[in-house]
Amino acid sequence: MKITIYNLYKALKSKRALVILAGLFHMFSLSAQTPRKDSGANGSNPAQPVMLGFRVPEEFWSREFNVFENGKYIKQTLKKYRGKPLILDFWATWCSSCITKFPKVDQFRQIYGDRMNFILVNSFDTDTEKIATILTDEGAGGQPTKTASIVNDEYLKQLFPHQSVPIYIWLDEYGRLQASSTANFLNDYQIHAMVERSKGGKQ
Repeated sequence: MKITIYNLYKALKSKRALVILAGLFHMFSLSAQTPRKDSGANGSNPAQPVMLGFRVPEEFWSREFNVFENGKYIKQTLKKYRGKPLILDFWATWCSSCITKFPKVDQFRQIYGDRMNFILVNSFDTDTEKIATILTDEGAGGQPTKTASIVNDEYLKQLFPHQSVPIYIWLDEYGRLQASSTANFLNDYQIHAMVERSKGGKQ
């Protein structure tokens, strides 16, 4: 009788232990699947800044951006800019010195054609009507700029952090960050040098 009671006690104790273990396992499973507010698992984790000499992430080319081009807004990726040097021109509607540089960028686009890519990037403004007005009327000394502009950007500013504009981001044909410069660095000599390097550059 004593042996039976003891065996029953052991069995109950064992079942209780299993229930506790099962409960703990379930609790940790839920904990592992529920993201913390700071974990970034909800997709809001900021992009890591690109270091000098390193390539942009693959998402840079595949991510869809809101782009103003040829007088209208469209959704598009940067895939068509891949494989050639690219300059990102960060600007804002309140930055008059940014806007007065648009004709310079348009001129370089005309000179270098498909050997060099340029795109404007606005990471500061949310008023798409105001942006469109500047790009079509006020920009380029009263002439619409011919250079496309990414608008409502957050991602690119995370990749290339900056507080003031204009800022120019120079990427080589492999998407490696070569420089982050002010407007003074944006000249024919520097662009020509980058285009020439890309002809015989090694991956």
